[in-house]
Amino acid sequence: MVLKGRLKLIYDMIPPCDILSDIGTDHALIPAFALLNGRCKKAIACDIKPGPLERAESTRRKYMLTNSMELRMGSGLEPVREEEADVIVMAGMGGALITQLILKSINIAKKANCILLQPMTNRDLIRPFLWENGFEIIDEGLACEGNKLYLVISARYTGIRKVNKDRIRELIGDVLIRKNNPLLKDWVIEHIRKQRKAVNGLKRAKAVYDPEKIETEERLLKELTELLNSLGG
Repeated sequence: MVLKGRLKLIYDMIPPCDILSDIGTDHALIPAFALLNGRCKKAIACDIKPGPLERAESTRRKYMLTNSMELRMGSGLEPVREEEADVIVMAGMGGALITQLILKSINIAKKANCILLQPMTNRDLIRPFLWENGFEIIDEGLACEGNKLYLVISARYTGIRKVNKDRIRELIGDVLIRKNNPLLKDWVIEHIRKQRKAVNGLKRAKAVYDPEKIETEERLLKELTELLNSLGG
């Protein structure tokens, strides 16, 4: 088995653990790869629908992992017991759904030693949500697959809540900047493109023209451009 792109990045960010829980597992490739490479001792592959679990069962049988990988049906973190919360992966779903599922089972999330999040959409929701709910961002990574960039965030509960008023930190991420991630410039360019489009859209919306909103969004665009310039972009 070979993992590439975002799945390989997720695997690389999994710390050695006793139990790996994969939420929204689909084919169960990440837990299977982690078991085969000794990254975890046991895996729990969870999904809300039977179809993905049937595919996970095929993976489990193919790699002879029936004794070390459990398949469980349920919503979000609900199939995982608190005493099993070790390392949890939530990948391939929208950022809004990720935050909803964590809130729904917040006690399980708090018990985990590490939660790995890979949002497909609404990525800007993840960091503020973690800070406001007492989670510390341990690490962040980027992967390029095709022409798309994927973000993975590693976090754990500390109980220390943070209030952030700097939107650029929500969008780009302190860890990516501090580590000078190899894909950081591309990441910033992607956000500049989106922010420029948002600013132009606000300016064209004459029926609901909001000068204050435009000024705020233009300020963010300027900060993103300055960040890119500081990276040699």
